[in-house]
Amino acid sequence: MSEITTAARPYARAIFELAQAESTQDKWTEVLALLSVIVENADMREALDSPKLSAEQKAELLIDVCNGELSDENRNAIKLLAENGRLGLLPEIANLYEAFRAEAESKLEATVTSAFPLTDAQQTTIAEALKKKLGCDITLVTQTDESLIGGVVIRAGDLVIDGSTQARLSALSQSLSH
Repeated sequence: MSEITTAARPYARAIFELAQAESTQDKWTEVLALLSVIVENADMREALDSPKLSAEQKAELLIDVCNGELSDENRNAIKLLAENGRLGLLPEIANLYEAFRAEAESKLEATVTSAFPLTDAQQTTIAEALKKKLGCDITLVTQTDESLIGGVVIRAGDLVIDGSTQARLSALSQSLSH
């Protein structure tokens, strides 16, 4: 997986810098999401992997499927990716692009997994604490997982805070066995 990320990163960075220079970040978000869905389609994947089609034909196929939704810059990016045999990287390019965009806009998405659904007040408290700790705007995504028994697990970027009862019981069990 890291090889895919490494290969996709320069393309995502270049697209992000272009989007930022032209103030077209929202449009690129839409286009990259659309292209990701298209290239993940099994039939399209088969066509794009076909050695019978040239890079130019693959690019034109992808451009045609988008039905005029693409700007000149979007089409040029597709042609460049096709020329370099990188069309399959579009989903990862889209993910990295969004990460670059969130970082530039000082935004971060945090996933909060709890044993029970969180109230609005609890979500607000967690978001404010994370904003204070990380220094950026936080968008919370909440999930429930009854196996946690109680407490929460928060994932925000590289930060993981495991305050679940399950983790505490596991730590207690390990300390008692040593």
